[in-house]
Amino acid sequence: MTPEPECGICLMHWAYERLLPHADEREAAAIGTTMLRAIKGGITPQANLGGLCNTAVYSVLPYAARAMVHYEGLKQKSNENAKALIPEAKAFVLSGPTPKEAFGRACFLAAASNVAPLNSPSGAYTFHEIEAVIREGSPGSSVPDDVYEAVRGARRILYVADNAGEIGFDSLVIDVLKEMGPSITLAIKTRTFFEDATLDDARFFGLDRKVEKLIMVEGFLVPSQASGEVRDALAGCDLVISKGSGSYEALHNEMGEKPLIVMLKVKCGPIARHTGARAGEVIVGLDKPKSPLVV
Repeated sequence: MTPEPECGICLMHWAYERLLPHADEREAAAIGTTMLRAIKGGITPQANLGGLCNTAVYSVLPYAARAMVHYEGLKQKSNENAKALIPEAKAFVLSGPTPKEAFGRACFLAAASNVAPLNSPSGAYTFHEIEAVIREGSPGSSVPDDVYEAVRGARRILYVADNAGEIGFDSLVIDVLKEMGPSITLAIKTRTFFEDATLDDARFFGLDRKVEKLIMVEGFLVPSQASGEVRDALAGCDLVISKGSGSYEALHNEMGEKPLIVMLKVKCGPIARHTGARAGEVIVGLDKPKSPLVV
């Protein structure tokens, strides 16, 4: 996805709000000027918004040590909150009357768990939306036919995770996928962008034992910038399942003919315009990219 003019402002706000409460006066000034320098010139028709986010956020990580300690605590609590809901969520998925409905319920829960707000979270995520879906039913949770057919036809799936806590609900999707027979490679971040899922979070939910392979990505997965086992995983899979806004920004219009399923909650104008959805809407759909996949 190419960045729009407002994306630079949004990116600054997203990172600055997370870092500022943990920075002294000198660091606060340095964060602002460093990010401006990193973003300057990056809002172009050729840029990848996920790649721009990687560049901007990594530029200020030297000032993020105290923030990272804070977020590790929030991540752990988010994981615990999610884990407490998993048994009820799993029962809800398995009660789907058909395999397609069970898959749709799992995907809808995973997408609805994508709750990370634009500004700095005040506490761990509690996933009230998930509780409401489970207890009140799931109108509109059936996946489109093209999504289900893409999954049924895949033998090798690359699943790109997003945040801590919500990765527990990704495990429900992976459980259903495993019943359908494909091998699954899970991509998680080498180091965190604040609340992002890393290896410890995947292990907390036993995902390291559920998938055939677990690969580490430095930031958001941008196909044209992939190397090593990440590039090999992209080239070797039949289907990519992308979780969250950041992965959508990195993968949209970058996959060529390779099918891409996106699961997220729409949180901003540019993604709303790209997807045709409304802000706040939960999306599980097959992306329709145009440009060639470069790996």
